[in-house]
Amino acid sequence: MVLNKSIYTFLINFYFFIVFKQLITEKKLMYKKLTLVFGCLLLLVAVNCSDENNLLPENNVTSGNEITDGSVTLRYGGGDLDKNLNFVNTKLSFVNLSEDAGELSNASAQASVTYTPNLSGAIAATGSNWYNINNSETYYIPEGTTFTGGFNFNSAGKIIILGNLGGSNWINVPNNGRVEVGPTGKILSTANFHLNNGGLLYNYGVTNYTTNSVDGTIYNYNELAFKNAISLNSSSTVNNYCKMTFESQTNYLNAKLNNEGYLIFTKGFHINSSGNLNLIPGSYTEVTGGTVSMDGKISNSGSGYARMDFSNASLGYLNATPAVTGSVDLNFTNTNYTIFQGTNNTKITSQVTLNGNTDIAASGCVPQKGVPPCNNSQLQFTLLANVTSPTVNSAILSATSVKMLNGLAYVSYHTNDNLYGSSPYGALRVFNVSDNANPSLISEAIFNKVEFNDVNVDNGILYAVGGDKNGARLVTAPLANGTFNTQDLTLFKDYKLPSSSGKGSIFYNNSLWAVTGATGGGYFKLNPASNYSVSEQVYSTGDRSKYVARNDAYQVFFAVEANGAFVRIANSDGSSPRTYSYSGLAQTVVDGKNTLVLDTEYAYIALSDKGVAKIKLSTGELVSHFVPRNYMVNSAKVFSQTGLTNGVAVNNCYLYLANGTDGVIVLNKNTFNVVGYYKLSASANFIHINNNVAFVGNGQNGLSIIKIN
Repeated sequence: MVLNKSIYTFLINFYFFIVFKQLITEKKLMYKKLTLVFGCLLLLVAVNCSDENNLLPENNVTSGNEITDGSVTLRYGGGDLDKNLNFVNTKLSFVNLSEDAGELSNASAQASVTYTPNLSGAIAATGSNWYNINNSETYYIPEGTTFTGGFNFNSAGKIIILGNLGGSNWINVPNNGRVEVGPTGKILSTANFHLNNGGLLYNYGVTNYTTNSVDGTIYNYNELAFKNAISLNSSSTVNNYCKMTFESQTNYLNAKLNNEGYLIFTKGFHINSSGNLNLIPGSYTEVTGGTVSMDGKISNSGSGYARMDFSNASLGYLNATPAVTGSVDLNFTNTNYTIFQGTNNTKITSQVTLNGNTDIAASGCVPQKGVPPCNNSQLQFTLLANVTSPTVNSAILSATSVKMLNGLAYVSYHTNDNLYGSSPYGALRVFNVSDNANPSLISEAIFNKVEFNDVNVDNGILYAVGGDKNGARLVTAPLANGTFNTQDLTLFKDYKLPSSSGKGSIFYNNSLWAVTGATGGGYFKLNPASNYSVSEQVYSTGDRSKYVARNDAYQVFFAVEANGAFVRIANSDGSSPRTYSYSGLAQTVVDGKNTLVLDTEYAYIALSDKGVAKIKLSTGELVSHFVPRNYMVNSAKVFSQTGLTNGVAVNNCYLYLANGTDGVIVLNKNTFNVVGYYKLSASANFIHINNNVAFVGNGQNGLSIIKIN
């Protein structure tokens, strides 16, 4: 509401007229009336109802690096802010409960062989001569020589290559014909070498295969390269135990290709319906370009993982359903792999992982790839600093959420109602953690009328959800170089949300997905272009709604229902949702803080008195469940019987539980075995980890910044 200018002027003149008239007749009232005049003027100036979406209508610069408008105070630029950090740099006492040093890596299954040629009765092949090989005869090329002649197999016989096979004559190896390339031997790229149906090649040296098909059987124990377009025909079997390279753009797999070593396709391949690329656990396969299409399958029938990487490649048609089966970890760089993503995906089985960065140990011909295996014995934690909480009107705030991005950490705060009633005081802080050893607080915004339960940053905008005395609120702020604009407080915007309190949010593809609690709450899709109005309500039981998270492929919403945990898994844009209920995860404590975190393939959900659950995103399968209060060592319970799992975080090896007075409990994220725990000076209420830096919320005792070594 803004007063009309003419009315505004009339009222001022009217008050002046009345006052001065009385001043003439009643001089003793002069001072009182002047006070009234100025009070009225101030009142009139103040009458200006702001738009609800503008939380901060006016800036009033105070002293130092600080601006305020009465509702919010923004401080920045170090100085007094740095006094909030108490640097400790002390190693925490980590109680290691693991029985082993850690996980074993996926060791290569590469065969270890030695080769000794049998030259008994063998005939030396020299120069450029031509030889006819009769049944059971053996010819050999002596070490240190190059043979440029030819061989004609009249029947099954053997060639042993200890030197070089050159020349350009065609050599066709017949059924039961056998060629052995010794460790010093080589088939040069000039030789026209071909395996017919039933022909055998044992390569312990270096083989360049230049003809366009394989009809026999290959056993490669060293290096073999297919130089030109190649078809592995249906009568063939190719076994790679070391290094094998397909250098052509046109490669057809019509039979089984077994990889137990290092396999490289430089320009893609096609698997026909009769073909199968069989990956043995511990093997490593690379596609470094070209197009991959499949009517047949990529498979692994073993118990360990095989790894397959695609870089600068493209995925064509995949007619096989499923196209990839078993324990295969597919990793993609500069390659669109949406065909493997999303819910209800029929192109991969549940054992297949995407971008798992599985460790492959170096072994002979196989290079090391992936994240090194977990080593529990080397796990250490260093408390870098304790961070005091902001104080508003004598109320000490409690940290509620942390998000990290590009070396910055964003922390939200609210007021503890049990201590300070319903006072809606809140804060947002930005830390620089790019230097792990020297974190700093670079700015903070203190709010008098809204508090926050969760913070999120996406596409250069900060989103904080919480509430005030009138209901759930969303506050947004654009970021400049990752932090708040220090010149214009009106850039903070405030929006109403359904229900009484906002609990969490994610942003994706021009939509904000928000979770709110209590009557009228639930899970909502909001439209930023329309003042974050509700465009879709996905879940309507607000008093049961808890949290939401996403990764590049999925979004996951979690609620606590009377009959168990409720989980909604959808594509990252919210499409193709699937819902699951887990009666075995029914919580007794339903009013605590519950968060969840995702890695590439799994959701990990904090369940208060029910501990933590691991759920496979592609299928909704409950993979693992751990309840700290039930954990025992030597028939004795280790953790508190009243401890609650409030928060959860994950990295490449471990799962971290913020478990109240138990401190932080560390699990192996794959096995869910307990690795150990460490305690802090206060209760652990939530945890967030990024780049081996952990933020642990300790209620009114502030934050702990911890380096994971």
